[in-house]
Amino acid sequence: MPRFDLIATATFGLESVVARELERLGYTGLRVVDGKVHFQGDERDIARCNLWLRSADRLLIRVGEFPAPDFDALFDQTKALPWSDLLPVDAKFPVAGRSVLSRLHAVPAIQGAVKKAIVESLKRTYQRFRFDESGSTFQIEVSLLRDVATLTIDTSGDGLHKRGYREFVGLAPLRETMAAGLIQLSYWNRDRQFVDPFCGSGTLPIEAALIGRNIAPGIGRSFVAEDWRWLDRRIWREARTEARDLRQPRMVLPILGFDHDPSAIRLSEKGANEAGVAGDIQFRCQEVSDFRTNAEYGVVITNPPYGERLGDPEEVAAVYRELGRVTASLPTWGVYAITSNRGFEQQFGRRAPRRRKLFNGRLECQFYQYPGPPPRRADGSAEIPAETPETVDTAETPITATAEPQEIWQTSEWLQQAQLMLDSYSRHTGRQLLERSDDPIDEARRLYHAPFVVVSHGTQADPILNYGNLLAQQLWEMDAQTLTSIPSRLTAEPMHRDERAEMMARALRDGFVDDYRGIRISRTGKRFLIERAVIWNLQDAAGRRLGQAATFSEWKPLDPGSPPADSAETTVAPKRSD
Repeated sequence: MPRFDLIATATFGLESVVARELERLGYTGLRVVDGKVHFQGDERDIARCNLWLRSADRLLIRVGEFPAPDFDALFDQTKALPWSDLLPVDAKFPVAGRSVLSRLHAVPAIQGAVKKAIVESLKRTYQRFRFDESGSTFQIEVSLLRDVATLTIDTSGDGLHKRGYREFVGLAPLRETMAAGLIQLSYWNRDRQFVDPFCGSGTLPIEAALIGRNIAPGIGRSFVAEDWRWLDRRIWREARTEARDLRQPRMVLPILGFDHDPSAIRLSEKGANEAGVAGDIQFRCQEVSDFRTNAEYGVVITNPPYGERLGDPEEVAAVYRELGRVTASLPTWGVYAITSNRGFEQQFGRRAPRRRKLFNGRLECQFYQYPGPPPRRADGSAEIPAETPETVDTAETPITATAEPQEIWQTSEWLQQAQLMLDSYSRHTGRQLLERSDDPIDEARRLYHAPFVVVSHGTQADPILNYGNLLAQQLWEMDAQTLTSIPSRLTAEPMHRDERAEMMARALRDGFVDDYRGIRISRTGKRFLIERAVIWNLQDAAGRRLGQAATFSEWKPLDPGSPPADSAETTVAPKRSD
């Protein structure tokens, strides 16, 4: 049976959780990098990992990895890979791509080169000039990072968070993979009481029941690799049989899920029934203030309202205060809460001994962890949890020692501003400022290091700059702290500020302008003419105006005090993805 280089992908902050899952499944030689866990396995492992991984996003086969500084290298190295070992003659093989910090950054062209190279490779093996692609799907991805190309084939199809039990969700759903990760970061086990007092559509209680019963999370769904002819269906049948045989009986202590919304409770009960764990969970429509228990040891794990989309700030603060009041009477319980609200600890009334930065969708969150004392065994010794503070990975940041990010773009303010600018640019122009990756950290990093200038300011009467990427800092000859502390009008000379104000008013009226041309001046008095600049309004999803942003990739240096000279040499940065 052939061996494959496999990759379990994971959301930021959950890589170590996925690695521990793989270790429990018996895999060794793991290599953990940002968003990925590399390991080796055969055809049986493709089936087992798709069925059993709880916190991973997808399972990929790595076909090849090589330096690709130019299109010739990308084409030749892709063509040389053994595609016919994996793709049958009728395979449907769409190609998706992404590029980060690489010289090849035009994603459509990258995808086209890879597709053509694969076709040429298959022609050589199958002696055909045309492929109708009428068979099973083999989704290929080419990912370039710092000029190194990685080519993979997706074995999962739909993301692994799609368990098959949740057709409808509440207003602020938590992905199933994230929920499973949070539970596995806690001290909970099937012998301790589990409570979620803000259960919404029931994702956390349902995932806890699946973990407590040792039910494979993928047992109720299908995977794209099940249609591949070279992967024997018998392997999938055997893997599913093994999974059913490993199920544990019902837990002695039922899992508890509460919510004040009756419709959310109905969704929860429907999801639990679809997942086969309805008998393991008790859902009730009640407020957190009504929670009472006689259990000595237990765990509260919850995804409370953040204030981003649900409820007003004061209402959310009151919820956090009530959660703190209720759990303060449970000194032997652990409490775990994920939220993007920075005021959580203050309102909850306690500083968390441990925190971990995670992303719930595009929202940067903290997973606040109050583990509580470990329960006692029958012999009086303390239970040792699966993960102790000493073994937590570096994604966790202790509240007692605030760790400053290495670069300013990693701060929550700049991460959020990057998302606001990218979303608003797409909304107003119908284009993308850069290729979106659904990873806010990756997008913020690429925007900060982009080969084009990006700046933005707020809504003050005299607007202050609140963002300037690395190229902007270099052009205006200021560091980030200095640049983002000055009124944006000071980036232009006094005689040109009326023209700048007129342009801003036009962008405010029309949503954006994409033909602006004007003179700017650096900190040391160097003047430059920017051309073909795009200026657009910044608005949140509710339509509230939050400022304006600008981007350009062409500028001409000017002699001090001179008018624009058409003959001046123009600096042209590489083009954006629009």
